[in-house]
Formats: sequence, C-alpha cells, structure tokens
Amino acid sequence: MLDNIWTEYLKERLAEELAVHKPPQQNHQSLPERWIAMSLMQKAIRRSDSNEALRAGLYLLNVDYRILWRRLCVIAWEDISFGDFDLCGMITAASGSKRWRAKVGGEWKVASYLISQLCAAQKNRVTDDIVTLVNHDASLEVIRRELAIASVESLQSIANSHSGLLLQRVIATWYALGTQKFGSDVLHRRKGDVDHFFTCFDTDQCPEHVLAICRVALSRSGTILPAFIPLLWNDWMKVTEPLPSNTDNGLQSYSINSIPRYAFDGHTRAGRRYLYWLADQSNDLQQFLQDVVPKADKNALLRELCFKTISALCVDRQAWSVTDSVRLKADQVGYGLTAASISQGMQILRVSMNTYPMTEKHL
Repeated sequence: MLDNIWTEYLKERLAEELAVHKPPQQNHQSLPERWIAMSLMQKAIRRSDSNEALRAGLYLLNVDYRILWRRLCVIAWEDISFGDFDLCGMITAASGSKRWRAKVGGEWKVASYLISQLCAAQKNRVTDDIVTLVNHDASLEVIRRELAIASVESLQSIANSHSGLLLQRVIATWYALGTQKFGSDVLHRRKGDVDHFFTCFDTDQCPEHVLAICRVALSRSGTILPAFIPLLWNDWMKVTEPLPSNTDNGLQSYSINSIPRYAFDGHTRAGRRYLYWLADQSNDLQQFLQDVVPKADKNALLRELCFKTISALCVDRQAWSVTDSVRLKADQVGYGLTAASISQGMQILRVSMNTYPMTEKHL
C-alpha cells in the first residue's frame, strides 16, 4: 500500500513538471540495432550528451517502449542514484503505467523530459561500483562464503546494522533478497524474500518512503542496484550542503557512421570485435594480457578495461566522500590483479586504441 502511495505522489509531481515541457521533434534517426541504441543512451547520459541520449531514446521507443522504460530505470539507479534521488523515483513511478503516460502527454513527452533530466543530473555510480567490489574483491571471499549459509535473521540484522562494514551489509542484503532472482558472478545461489527484507528493514536507518521507492525500483529495473540505497541513507542524511561535481578525464570522442565512438563498448558486437582485433594488433596489449590472466579470461579482462577506460566516464560526477572511496576501490579490483596492474592495463589500452583506432571496418 505504501508503495502505491509514494509512486502516485511522484507521478503527481512529475505531471506538474511535464505541464510546461515541450518535447523535441521526433526526428527519427536510424541506429544499427537496439544494443547499440541502449549503450548509446546510457553512455550519452553519463556524458550529459542530451542530443545523442534523446536520439537513442527515440529509437528504442520506436522499437519497443518496454525496452526504453526498463533501460531508463536501470540507468537511473546505476548512474544517478544519490545524484538526484527524486528523479530516480519519478522514473521508477512513470515506468509502471502506460495509461498514465498517455494521460499526461504520451510516451515521447514523458521520456524526452526524463532523459533530459538524467543528462542534467549529477552522476553517482556508487551502486554499480558496489557490484564491482562484491564480484571482484578477493578479500571478501570469506564473507561471501559465511553469509551464504547464514540465517535469514542474521542477514537482516547485518543489513540493518549501520555500524557494520558496508560491503558485509551489501552481501547480507544481496543474499536476503536472493541470488536466484538477482544473480551474481560469485555469490552462492540462494533463495530470498524481497517482502520480508523491506518490511523488516530498520526505519531508523532509512525512512519508509525511501524503502517503498527502492522496493518498486527493484522490481521495475530488474536489478539489485536500488537495494543498496537504504544502506547508505544515513550517511546521505549527514550531507548538509549541495555537493560539488567533477568531470572525468578522457571524455574526448569521435563518430563512426554518425554514431559516437563511446557507444561501442564491450557489450556491443562491434565493440567486442574491435577489442579482440586490437589485442592481436598491439604487441604491448597482447603481452600484458598474456602476463596477467589465463587465456580464458583475456576477453573478459579486455571488456572490463574498456569499461573503466571509456564507458564509465562521466560529466558532473557527484563529489561525495562516501561514494568516492567506493569508486576508488572499485577501480582497483578485478580478475585477481593488483591496482598497479589494472592501472597499467588501462594505460596500455588507451595507447593501443589511439594507435589503432576503431573505424567503420569494425562495424
């Protein structure tokens, strides 16, 4: 019941903002496939590139409105979160009702407004950085193993304990919600209970309306990401002044067949083809991969280095000490490598990409 009350409240607020929004013209521009469009929209939002984000959003809307709204929910909780919590809530609320969207102006009016707001918002990728740490930080293996067999009561108690280690609380939360439903690369398989977790979460740690929004977002995004917000809410409430923002280095890009290069990441077919080709062309990159990982992990590491080097870069990244420390740790883990090895790999990849840039032949 509380979930419905808060989603309806957020839709009312959004309707007021939409009343003065004039959507841009629907100038449809073709893109090769939905995977590139999804990547382009997300990377463009990270870079505050509203023209490209709207272009990709319109393409996805014409393909299937359900893909667009699911993707916008993921982007909100992966790339914005504390950067604009209310905006994330509005996107979550709007995504659940096609009839409501038609009532307030239609799919494009609602989507174009929210995409533009995502581009303008401060970026905060703490939820995704947390996932990186849970999946790749070798020092967490004991905690992962012990909590896999912990009782439901123990998991809830750990999640509710603000004095506990953040990543221990995260892993307890993940198990409590269920790794069968919210998969992980390394966590043990276990059933969970979403209703029980949110009903029993300590409201002294996070107020009921935030829990309600995150609970709905968990379902509509299909990801574990919104569940990490309550774990950090008490820290967030200690922020008394607007936080500054920084822009990441290395944002320069170019276009390939009128599509920004940054759209072709390791999750697109063209991006993967290029990375694997690059590893054959660059002796330095090839040697680095041979030295640090087994052959079976080479391609996965390439994709991860590409993500850290290009895909994760943001304009207006929120400067908050709590999430900055999580990001720093996340950038230093992966595939059992040291922070120095990862930094070296990123530098070698940058040089290799400059020497052998991606072109139309890789599409």
